[in-house]
Order: sequence, then structure tokens, then C-alpha cells
Amino acid sequence: MKNIINKSRELNNQELYLLTMSPKADSMKNHVGERIDVSAWLLFEDTDKKTGEVHSVLSVLTPENEVFSSISRTFQSDFMDMAELFHNDFAFEIVSGKSKAGREFVTCALAI
Repeated sequence: MKNIINKSRELNNQELYLLTMSPKADSMKNHVGERIDVSAWLLFEDTDKKTGEVHSVLSVLTPENEVFSSISRTFQSDFMDMAELFHNDFAFEIVSGKSKAGREFVTCALAI
């Protein structure tokens, strides 16, 4: 089982599987410009099989049981700010930007 850092609510085994192990989970960066409705979310630690590096992963479950995830600290921070304010009653849009160094990044903003 993964080391759970934080979660939106108590999750059943199916939700835990979808959020931590499902091969159908898709990266947030593949969905820039899309709106994601939140049913549940989970922040957990995972180990990269190639490098052995441990990193945090944010996974979001939609009402349709789709899962989107991100290892971006910026994305995770911005998402957690919204989750603290709105709990599970919100939707977000995946947005991209460019850092001062010219590097592309992905984060999220409240969808209204």
C-alpha cells in the first residue's frame, strides 16, 4: 500500500485502487485547458521504478471515475489551496505557463 499523505475523505478499496494503481490514470499535463470536476483526491508517496526516487503524487477522481494525476509540486500546492477552501465541492481547469527561465509548467485554477 502507498504511504498516504492527505486525502479528501474516507475512500473505499475501489477508489484507492483507481487513485494509486490504475494504469488508466492520465497525467494532468495531457489535459491543459480542460475542466476537471472533483469527486475525491489523494496525495501519496510513490517510488519511481527506474530511479528509486520517492516523490509525492496527487491523484484526482472525477464523478465518472476518471483519474488524473500530477507529480508537479506547483500543481499540488495550487490544488491543495483550493481543496482547503472548497473540500470536494469544486472543479478546476488545468492551465499551463512558462517560468522566468523559459520552462513550460502545468498548474490549476478554480473553474467557475
